[in-house]
Amino acid sequence: MSQREGITFLGQKTDNKFYTIPGIDYISHDDVLPYEQSESNQEPLHHNLFSKFLEKKSNKDNTWKYCSTNMLHQFHEDNFDSLRLRDVHVQTTNGVRITVYSFYMGCRQESPGKEHWWRYGILMENVGDVTVQLRERTWCIFSNADNKESVTGKGVVGQEPVLGPGQCFQYSSLVSLRSSAGHMWGTYLFEREDRKFINVSIPPFLLISKSAENLQS
Repeated sequence: MSQREGITFLGQKTDNKFYTIPGIDYISHDDVLPYEQSESNQEPLHHNLFSKFLEKKSNKDNTWKYCSTNMLHQFHEDNFDSLRLRDVHVQTTNGVRITVYSFYMGCRQESPGKEHWWRYGILMENVGDVTVQLRERTWCIFSNADNKESVTGKGVVGQEPVLGPGQCFQYSSLVSLRSSAGHMWGTYLFEREDRKFINVSIPPFLLISKSAENLQS
């Protein structure tokens, strides 16, 4: 079992590959499309899939908007089971609210068996009245193969974010298991502005593959 920052496949088949961007937010198409911009001479994003997924159209007021193409709709339909969120978990401890979600990415054939991958996203919100800074994370990862692993390290994704009252920080990462299902939970260690330390719970959440989900249904 391990956690990594990058992976290059998505979906249920090992030959179904799609490049993902570490740290990208999980948002609905309806929240960002159509995307409008006032400057027509500059593309908002340089990527080889941009022109295939988004179509540029002009508005009557000389602004531009980008709308989803049939290819994007087809990609979403083909990978819906991998992309859709099943559960969102929220817990508040010592003035910090943690929201976590996960979804199944796919599997790879590794000796001596398959390695299943999930992406999870974390939103930290300071709902208290004092500034806090993240110092340490501790994860407990349990697989249905009766394997348990504890991971402790400084900060998250190379950062130790400072959160003032009302501020938030979001990131995503990856986890893999040798079994098709499991769950994980953990704790963040924050330092308050008065130099006191507080523990903030990360709510437990399931890691379940498509094959394991089919067995339960």
